[in-house]
Amino acid sequence: MRIIHIAAGAGSMYCGACARDINLIRGLLARGHDVEVIPLYTPLRIEGDDALPVTRIFYSGINVFLQQALALFRITPAFLDRLFESQALLKWVSRFAIETRAEGLGPMTVSVLAGKDGRQRKELAKLLAYLEHSARPDVVTLTNSMLSGIAPEVQARLHVPVVCMLQGEDTFVEAMPEPHRSQARELMQRNACAIDLFISPGEAYAARMAAYLDVPAERIRVIRAGVDTAAFRREGTRPTAPFVIGYLSVITPSKGLDVLVDAFIYLAKVEQRDLQLHVAGKVLNEEYWQAQLRRIAEAQLLERFVYYDEVDLAGKIDFLHRCSAFAFPTRLPESRAMAALEALAAGLPLIAPDAGVLPEIVHQTDGGLLFPQGDARALAREIARLVDDPQLADALGRQGAAGVARDYAASRMAEETLALYERLVVLSEPRFT
Repeated sequence: MRIIHIAAGAGSMYCGACARDINLIRGLLARGHDVEVIPLYTPLRIEGDDALPVTRIFYSGINVFLQQALALFRITPAFLDRLFESQALLKWVSRFAIETRAEGLGPMTVSVLAGKDGRQRKELAKLLAYLEHSARPDVVTLTNSMLSGIAPEVQARLHVPVVCMLQGEDTFVEAMPEPHRSQARELMQRNACAIDLFISPGEAYAARMAAYLDVPAERIRVIRAGVDTAAFRREGTRPTAPFVIGYLSVITPSKGLDVLVDAFIYLAKVEQRDLQLHVAGKVLNEEYWQAQLRRIAEAQLLERFVYYDEVDLAGKIDFLHRCSAFAFPTRLPESRAMAALEALAAGLPLIAPDAGVLPEIVHQTDGGLLFPQGDARALAREIARLVDDPQLADALGRQGAAGVARDYAASRMAEETLALYERLVVLSEPRFT
């Protein structure tokens, strides 16, 4: 089967959607299928040593921005566009990534979703020309519905099934001010008519997106996000002296590091517990990050705090293997929670909020504890339970690792995805109505 996978790149920044996509692509390739990956906006961050069949970048982030801002760049010749499509240039620019705020991206989001009617129509034409002159795919996959402006033209020009992953994009759209929030949702609903099948990482999110996109529930299938469980598997026991709480995510208010810092300070200063806080991840909001460091310093806890900066795959595995438990204090209704799955695969008990896909993950794997989202004192209580009851922590770690290997393995994700593709392609059921 020939599969085109269109993915939004995140440049040098770790991206949960990218990690999920790359695990899926590797699984499809391992099963002998012809997969071509088309990155949009910026290069994909690819963890691991295996090279992937990645094309040049389309919808270059620089061109998309310039075409949104200045009418001149919507008619510039190809040779000028190519100057801003350089992978080296885009990779260099992405090194300076800062927090992406939906509030300021409303007009561009609406324009890209408008497809051939948007200001980036020239970028869409380039992508379609490439697809038409390449070997005809059996199926085209979009990494999320924010890219759905591509779908109507793919259907019209290629006449092949289009599958769209759902990966939390509604949260981004809902953070936009009006009128762009409503305009974006209306365009996503319009574009959904050109998509044959949606794939959601969880049941609750599937139900939410069926309503959000106004599509029948049967057009959304649940395939859980997959991780390379073998890569994260721990040999031996968790370190427990001192007890190390780990945080691994980008550093921005929406990911809730401040909630964990509150819990850490309370446990260390008020309850006088012997524990450390280890943090890894790219700083997207420098002011927020400095505020957390000041709070830790003012509590005289810097000697119990370690920052690893952003880590690659090997560094991530090493980081998780140094932890006693993993806290995921996000304020977002996470749809994938890849970092939580990787921590469970490493045999760590998980402490996570009771929102988004996280309750499904905890109940499916029996590998963690839940707390009310945003409640630092409740998070502290659950951490204290694990400190005080090492047998409980060990049991959650074992159960979590086994549950992820059973239900969230990358191999299972690839097999279930292929089964859906085959239904669309082999059994000639290109529309679910």
